[in-house]
Amino acid sequence: MSELKKAVIYCRVSTSAQTKRGDGLGSQKTRCLEYARAKGYRVVETFLDDASGGLIDRPGMKAMLSFMKESATGHVVLIDDISRLARGVKAHIELRAAISLAGGVLESPTVEFGDDADSELQEYILATVAQHQRRKNAEQTKTVCGPE
Repeated sequence: MSELKKAVIYCRVSTSAQTKRGDGLGSQKTRCLEYARAKGYRVVETFLDDASGGLIDRPGMKAMLSFMKESATGHVVLIDDISRLARGVKAHIELRAAISLAGGVLESPTVEFGDDADSELQEYILATVAQHQRRKNAEQTKTVCGPE
């Protein structure tokens, strides 16, 4: 029997307050675990962040990339949704490149990633939508809370 493909899970919420109320991290992890089970992957580690999706420098992301580089074996990197990786196009592209350089392949139960032109277009459109949603949320917060 061949060894199962190794996977790591990456989950992110935007703020530390979201880790205290609701179960955003837990529900993301559960969906990724179900996906891993269905694909026959062995999840070896889970990495969590409570940081803006516009940021690249996040503790959980850095820990995951280090883990992958140190283990020197390819991993499938599972994210629940494209917006959990990043909510900015620049951040998305840079993180995708960092994951690839660390030997990872990105997968998600909600998005099919591929190397062909159509898959890349779909991925960048979804990354742009995630960035738009982040900006709209910020605008709505300013409107509701008023100017500082």
